[in-house]
Amino acid sequence: MSHRCTLATLSTGAMLALLLGACTAPRAIDPLPGEHAPEDLTSVEMAAQSVIAIVVEHGDTGDAFGAGVMYDEKGHILTAHHVVEDADRILLLISGGYTVRANVVGVDPISDFALLQAETLLTDRMRPAKLCTEAPRPGQAVWNIGNPFGTSRYGGEPSVGHGVVSAVHRTYLNSDTGRLYLDAIQHDAPTNPGNSGGGIFNERGELLGLNALITTTRETPGDSGVAFAIPTHILVEKAEAFLHGRAPTHGWFGADEYKQATEVFPQGFGRLRAVFGAMAPNGPGQMAGVQPGDVIIKVDGEDLYGIHEVLMLEDRVIPGQQVTLTINRAGREFEIQILAGQRPWPWG
Repeated sequence: MSHRCTLATLSTGAMLALLLGACTAPRAIDPLPGEHAPEDLTSVEMAAQSVIAIVVEHGDTGDAFGAGVMYDEKGHILTAHHVVEDADRILLLISGGYTVRANVVGVDPISDFALLQAETLLTDRMRPAKLCTEAPRPGQAVWNIGNPFGTSRYGGEPSVGHGVVSAVHRTYLNSDTGRLYLDAIQHDAPTNPGNSGGGIFNERGELLGLNALITTTRETPGDSGVAFAIPTHILVEKAEAFLHGRAPTHGWFGADEYKQATEVFPQGFGRLRAVFGAMAPNGPGQMAGVQPGDVIIKVDGEDLYGIHEVLMLEDRVIPGQQVTLTINRAGREFEIQILAGQRPWPWG
């Protein structure tokens, strides 16, 4: 398996936050003179006006950088949770050398999502992102807009990169951090530490997703051409939940990890299957009698093929709901009743 890391600076294979930084005190925002009229802007320029650089102050440990995407005219901003985790203060870098303080509205650390709100209205200098309502397609052009290595501190404007959608429906559970990335968009636009929380956009300037992960084989994370973004439909679901006072839930069968296996049939072909790895002590699976190595065949009568399908379904299960697992153990197929739990945070 490739080493995956969030956009930042830890060791190879770890989830890393894309950050760096320094900051100034917040000031009032004035309209920018001489800006292009909206009809004069290209789709990329319009998209860039919805992306904002974020400076995160961590007290004595220094500052860090990330990015965010403006969600609405009330100043709500979408970003990755690991960008603002444990922040003492969050500042937004605005073109022209201004900064605006932002506060956390809600966080869902398991899905690496956070919703912020600026203390000052930003509509004179920014615009909410136009959300894409169509499913992304492999080979589709993509623009990556963010704050790689904190470069926005040299002027405030975000950086733009270009690539294509490489794949869709990528689902990944980080067994080290417990973060769960569902149905992610893989793309090859340049993505580096500092791009976390920034957006990827299609050729019409519509938001496709929010950068959260990169894959690297180096000790110092950098662009490898394999990056992952949380898709827009999940971002909207999370944001609207917080704006309407609903707490996120994540169903959990009690596995610390899953492994991929292939079920081979006598005819010579096979199907991908998900296999339970290590089980959390006293978790739902262990309490129900699930063992490491059990192969998942069905959940509530629905055939599931591979880790992606299992994690997508598991996350949708309501904690406290009873489900029926059909598993294969050493060639014997049988059912186990399990009472789903809430995926824990902090992990481990």
